[in-house]
Amino acid sequence: MEAEKRAADYSLLTVQVKDLVRPAVTVDEETSIQVTAAQMTAANSHTALVVRDAKLTGIVTDQNFRVRVVASQHDPQDRIASIMSPQPMTLPPQAPATEAMLLMAHHNIRHIPVVDPHKQTILGVVAGTDLLRSHSHNAIYLIGDIYLAKDVETLKQLSLHRPKALVSMVKSLTSYHVSHAISSIGQALTRRLLQLAEHQLGAPPVPYAFLVAGSLARFEQTAYSDQDNGLILSDDYQEAEHGEYFRKLADFVCDGLDACGYEYCKGGIMASNPQWRQPLSVWRHYFAKWIETPDPQALLYSTIFFDLRCLYGEAALFEDLHQSILRRTQKSTLFLTHMAANALNFRPPLGFFKGFVLEKQANGEKTLDMKKRGVVPVIDVARVYTLAAGLPVTNTRERLQALGQANQVSNEVLANVLDAFEFISLTRLRHQARQIEAGQLADNQVAPDELSDFEQRHLKNAFEVASHFQEALAQRYQANALR
Repeated sequence: MEAEKRAADYSLLTVQVKDLVRPAVTVDEETSIQVTAAQMTAANSHTALVVRDAKLTGIVTDQNFRVRVVASQHDPQDRIASIMSPQPMTLPPQAPATEAMLLMAHHNIRHIPVVDPHKQTILGVVAGTDLLRSHSHNAIYLIGDIYLAKDVETLKQLSLHRPKALVSMVKSLTSYHVSHAISSIGQALTRRLLQLAEHQLGAPPVPYAFLVAGSLARFEQTAYSDQDNGLILSDDYQEAEHGEYFRKLADFVCDGLDACGYEYCKGGIMASNPQWRQPLSVWRHYFAKWIETPDPQALLYSTIFFDLRCLYGEAALFEDLHQSILRRTQKSTLFLTHMAANALNFRPPLGFFKGFVLEKQANGEKTLDMKKRGVVPVIDVARVYTLAAGLPVTNTRERLQALGQANQVSNEVLANVLDAFEFISLTRLRHQARQIEAGQLADNQVAPDELSDFEQRHLKNAFEVASHFQEALAQRYQANALR
């Protein structure tokens, strides 16, 4: 049976990459480019694995030949090592196909060598075409098409597949993997818009870093998310000389994201707002002020901008800022105490007798808010703990795991919170998937009667774990006194 058919027949959770691996052309580093191309053609292969002393050292694909040989008029008699992508990411044969999918989505690649780590033998390569090829809205292909898009209108059409991608993944993947894949789509759209902006405007006059905040920075987007972003500009920036370029770039990207379904931030936290399009020195001042004077507005910004990631541009600008932020937060007990108090604003929706506390919607329906009172309590507590520990991670699950490794949270608490967060997150995503399949707009409002008795019991348990997690933080910082 062909790999494509096997991939369509089984859930990616039950398929291992060894089930999808195909033989690969293998050549020595000293083999010429021309001979390698001939071998790939004879084998009808899009890739070749490059070895030295039988050990994998690189990979070449059709794209390498187009970009590094044909386009640059590289000598075809040169050694293949001169154009290979060195030290490619690999997977062991027992790795789940979901891991291959996520690596491809995160790094915009379509081929991963499969290597037996014990025998150090190369088994072959798994390709993107082996992963859910029957689904045109698969995240891997969607991301690949996004990077090939030539205009905003094409990106707008491609972004319409996001809801379908969520529905297909929710049925077989964890919430962590679904959110990562959906966030990778948002990340790809943003990067492509920046590339298109630079193509239209020309090279940037000074270095810059495009930042994403909030759910995209945490890799926790769902099918419908707004945008939170900003620009760090080099301190060489001069408003009179460079302002117009970066204003146009920011407007192009933010308008493009809105066209693709990522609504403008209602609070104006976007690079199109001059307040969030500033030199590095100004960003330093912002964070110093928020940390030293944690008033309500500073705390609001902190819940957004302390989940921050560089998505495009000069990463060193962001790293410089990020390291200085973590050094400050670790030392500021006052700031952490206020952040801890702020993390208690949204309580899990459980009453005194462990019954659900429902919120009445405009249509009269009583529901559970699975964002503000579901995932947010855990997200907020994890953020405070990681800032206190000076840990650089942003994803909530990875933050929790890092806290466990740093002995900031006990193993028992960690296991319970991880399970609770996963169940709450997956309940939220499944609710959105049901709405999408019914042709409705997705939201975070879950009516208890759409859940089984089993789900309701486990959701109450998960909320109780989240509540205990909040209380432990409150006691550590005596945060209840500030509320």
